[in-house]
Amino acid sequence: MRITGGMIKGRRLANLKGVTIRPTSDIVRGAIFDILGQTLTDLRVLDLFAGTGSLGIESLSRGAKKAVFVDSSYRAIAIIKNNLIRCGYEELSMIIRAKLPNGLPHVQDLGRGQFDVVFIDPPYRKGYIRPTIHKLLDIKLLAKDSRIIVESSKNANDLFPIDLYNLQLKLTKSYGSTVIGFYFNEQER
Repeated sequence: MRITGGMIKGRRLANLKGVTIRPTSDIVRGAIFDILGQTLTDLRVLDLFAGTGSLGIESLSRGAKKAVFVDSSYRAIAIIKNNLIRCGYEELSMIIRAKLPNGLPHVQDLGRGQFDVVFIDPPYRKGYIRPTIHKLLDIKLLAKDSRIIVESSKNANDLFPIDLYNLQLKLTKSYGSTVIGFYFNEQER
């Protein structure tokens, strides 16, 4: 697993394979960031169900100001720490161990502000997508004009709701058995 773009393009990340951790593939991650474009400079990123931390670390490589990583697994937290040290991003990041989506208020307390980009990559077929998005909105963790990128399986029963509150599903893309949904937070100005 490698970083696909930015300042540390090509840097290898440690990978923790297992039944409960399914890292986003390099191809899917590269496609996500191609769609996001060069819009990450100075943004705050929240990587939920972070696993190896690859999405948040990729964001930092591409200019994000700060990344907060959240996962409930001790093994995942250890691998994220290792990858942040390996990439030199420990000062630009925070790691929070919390069970999602109920742990999001803890992120609000420790994360110090709202987020411009949120990645949600939960275990497939567990029903986490909708409650996680609702909780993000309820506790106001999203900045105005923020983006939420959600990863799921084509076969999942909890695919993306078309719109929730101010969020609009703008794009879905499929890569093999993976589906990515891109939401935009279109708050009234």
